Amino acid sequence: MRAALYVGLDVGTTATKAVMIDDSGRVVARGRALHGRGAPLGRADPAEWWSSAVAAIGQLGPARSDAVAIGLSVNSPVMVPLDDRGEPLALGYRFDAAGLDGLVSAAAPALTAEVHDRLGNPFTPATAIVLAHSLFQREHPQVSDRLRWLGSTGSVVGRWLTGQIAIDPSQASYFGCFDVIGGQFWLPAVAETLGIPPHMLPPVLSGGTGLGPLTVSAADHLGLPPGIPVAVAGGDTPSAAVAVGLGESSDALLTLGTTHVVTRWHERPDPRNRRLLQRVHVRPGAWLSHGATNGGFALVSGAEHTGRTGPSGVGEMISVAASAETSEIKTAPVFLPHVTAERGPLWMSRPATGIIRDSSAASPDPRAVDWAVVEGVLFADRLVLEHLVQGDDTVRVAADLSATSDFVQLAADAFDRRLTVVDESHLSAVGAAHQAAAMQGVLIDVLGDDAVFTPRAERRAVTNSRWHSWREKRAEHIDM
Repeated sequence: MRAALYVGLDVGTTATKAVMIDDSGRVVARGRALHGRGAPLGRADPAEWWSSAVAAIGQLGPARSDAVAIGLSVNSPVMVPLDDRGEPLALGYRFDAAGLDGLVSAAAPALTAEVHDRLGNPFTPATAIVLAHSLFQREHPQVSDRLRWLGSTGSVVGRWLTGQIAIDPSQASYFGCFDVIGGQFWLPAVAETLGIPPHMLPPVLSGGTGLGPLTVSAADHLGLPPGIPVAVAGGDTPSAAVAVGLGESSDALLTLGTTHVVTRWHERPDPRNRRLLQRVHVRPGAWLSHGATNGGFALVSGAEHTGRTGPSGVGEMISVAASAETSEIKTAPVFLPHVTAERGPLWMSRPATGIIRDSSAASPDPRAVDWAVVEGVLFADRLVLEHLVQGDDTVRVAADLSATSDFVQLAADAFDRRLTVVDESHLSAVGAAHQAAAMQGVLIDVLGDDAVFTPRAERRAVTNSRWHSWREKRAEHIDM
């Protein structure tokens, strides 16, 4: 008897990834496609999501015509203005959209302490993305009368596949008018206080439940069977947590992508936590807390600073950093990796980036600059880790070891911590495929660890010395 095949689609910030797994959990095919030219800073182009999804699923090969269900994973927080058919009226708004921070600061005082507690998050652009409604009204008055839904990335992708519009709690948790702590529903009175018509908020469906059957039109484009069930989209990091079975243990998960995210699982939310992002998990009865940095984006920016451009630039920079001698490390400058505003627990409202060196020192060797960039990104990750992990808690890293083993070793050194690695380049897509299977009543074994990296003893003294120096330099140059 032929094994059932499940498709997982992960629409990320810069690319879409797709996987197909069988009912034993084995990945039988992978696909990946960049979005294209990319939208302006702070915006997202829904048209690129669809074209990259078609390309990524196309790479799964002819066996995809035997798939029995589809699961979705998406980047968030993003708000996309939609008309009554679910078509985007403009580019989507990300948390770093120009002008959103001012709207959020102005709106926060109107909410009571009780409301802030129920929202479960600090009130910031990353957790109140629904206020981009005002930006849309201001910037697109010619189509503002056609606005019907304030959708998410998942709302858009799900509508393309099924014709249905919805949002799951893991994405709604960052809209700014959703009850993260006391339930899993919109707060209409809060929406009205924020100037948001409550009827524009999409229906909420629990993560992993059925959104609808795949339409004939979408099936034709994707090469998938029409009518197979599509699960409602969940956030990308919660989907990754599903793939590795993040649960009641003391594990934390570090996912490496355009954003680096540290995640912990919780049996119940914490209304007092004002340093971390919180959201409802895609699996019922659980919550997740996160800390995020501009990890992958900062690496690209740093590589460009060193003169490396193109798709191989970051890899070349990491390879040079991995070969650096201790003498080079000691004299390397400091790199601040905050290339855009960052989310908790750093909570920076403005970028702060660049190479910092002693004015009396000679220009640093290019190899030392490579080291400084990689180290700076990893030290920012360490700042976040220290808010989420204690003592000997296990930190699991999601990474493609064929491409990032040097980086993971550098991370173990920078964190001064043992790391276990889940060797999977498409982790969120795998988690989405797990959700598709669960929707069909099939529970697939989670991914285990494939490797262990430990800090190198000979680097410990210089690393910890530079860690303290980096924090001091950062404090001197950043206005929090």
